[in-house]
Amino acid sequence: KEAMTEPATKKPREDAAPDGEKDVIMVTGGSGLVGQAIRMYVESNKKDNEEWIYLSSKDGDLRVRSDTDAIFAKYKPTHVIHLADLGG
Repeated sequence: KEAMTEPATKKPREDAAPDGEKDVIMVTGGSGLVGQAIRMYVESNKKDNEEWIYLSSKDGDLRVRSDTDAIFAKYKPTHVIHLADLGG
Protein backbone atom coordinates (compact mmCIF):
# COMPACT_ATOMS: atom_id res chain seq x y z
CA LYS A 1 0.00 0.00 0.00
CA GLU A 2 1.16 3.51 -0.80
CA ALA A 3 1.05 6.02 2.00
CA MET A 4 -1.01 9.11 1.31
CA THR A 5 0.96 12.28 1.69
CA GLU A 6 -0.05 15.91 1.93
CA PRO A 7 0.92 18.06 -1.06
CA ALA A 8 4.09 20.02 -0.42
CA THR A 9 3.54 23.63 0.51
CA LYS A 10 6.07 26.21 -0.49
CA LYS A 11 7.55 28.00 2.50
CA PRO A 12 8.57 31.63 2.10
CA ARG A 13 12.30 32.28 2.19
CA GLU A 14 13.37 33.59 5.57
CA ASP A 15 15.48 36.28 3.88
CA ALA A 16 12.72 37.40 1.49
CA ALA A 17 11.20 40.87 1.69
CA PRO A 18 7.81 41.06 3.43
CA ASP A 19 4.70 40.63 1.27
CA GLY A 20 4.21 43.52 -1.12
CA GLU A 21 7.81 44.65 -0.90
CA LYS A 22 10.60 44.00 -3.35
CA ASP A 23 13.92 42.38 -2.67
CA VAL A 24 16.58 44.91 -3.65
CA ILE A 25 19.72 43.07 -4.71
CA MET A 26 22.77 45.27 -5.09
CA VAL A 27 25.73 43.94 -7.07
CA THR A 28 29.03 45.70 -6.47
CA GLY A 29 31.43 45.28 -9.37
CA GLY A 30 28.39 45.16 -11.63
CA SER A 31 30.36 46.26 -14.69
CA GLY A 32 32.93 43.45 -14.33
CA LEU A 33 32.92 40.04 -15.99
CA VAL A 34 30.98 38.20 -13.26
CA GLY A 35 28.67 41.16 -12.61
CA GLN A 36 27.73 41.30 -16.29
CA ALA A 37 27.13 37.54 -16.35
CA ILE A 38 24.77 37.89 -13.38
CA ARG A 39 22.99 40.76 -15.15
CA MET A 40 22.49 38.66 -18.29
CA TYR A 41 21.10 35.76 -16.25
CA VAL A 42 18.78 37.97 -14.19
CA GLU A 43 17.45 39.77 -17.27
CA SER A 44 16.49 36.45 -18.84
CA ASN A 45 14.90 35.17 -15.59
CA LYS A 46 13.08 38.24 -14.28
CA LYS A 47 10.99 38.12 -11.12
CA ASP A 48 8.40 40.76 -10.27
CA ASN A 49 9.41 40.95 -6.62
CA GLU A 50 13.08 41.77 -7.28
CA GLU A 51 14.92 44.94 -8.16
CA TRP A 52 18.56 44.57 -9.18
CA ILE A 53 21.09 47.39 -8.82
CA TYR A 54 24.47 47.05 -10.56
CA LEU A 55 27.17 49.36 -9.20
CA SER A 56 30.43 50.35 -10.77
CA SER A 57 33.25 52.52 -9.45
CA LYS A 58 31.44 55.51 -10.99
CA ASP A 59 28.77 55.12 -8.28
CA GLY A 60 31.22 55.67 -5.45
CA ASP A 61 34.35 54.32 -3.79
CA LEU A 62 33.40 51.49 -1.45
CA ARG A 63 36.68 52.01 0.42
CA VAL A 64 35.38 55.41 1.56
CA ARG A 65 32.85 55.04 4.36
CA SER A 66 30.83 58.13 3.42
CA ASP A 67 30.47 56.90 -0.21
CA THR A 68 29.39 53.46 1.02
CA ASP A 69 26.90 54.94 3.49
CA ALA A 70 25.44 57.15 0.73
CA ILE A 71 25.06 54.18 -1.64
CA PHE A 72 23.30 52.09 1.01
CA ALA A 73 21.04 55.01 1.98
CA LYS A 74 20.10 55.59 -1.67
CA TYR A 75 19.31 52.00 -2.67
CA LYS A 76 18.45 50.36 0.69
CA PRO A 77 19.47 46.88 -0.47
CA THR A 78 18.01 43.78 1.15
CA HIS A 79 20.85 41.68 -0.32
CA VAL A 80 24.37 42.45 -1.55
CA ILE A 81 26.52 40.45 -3.95
CA HIS A 82 30.00 41.87 -3.45
CA LEU A 83 32.15 41.45 -6.55
CA ALA A 84 34.06 44.72 -6.53
CA ASP A 85 37.82 44.56 -6.59
CA LEU A 86 40.73 46.93 -6.82
CA GLY A 87 41.32 46.00 -10.51
CA GLY A 88 43.51 48.17 -12.54
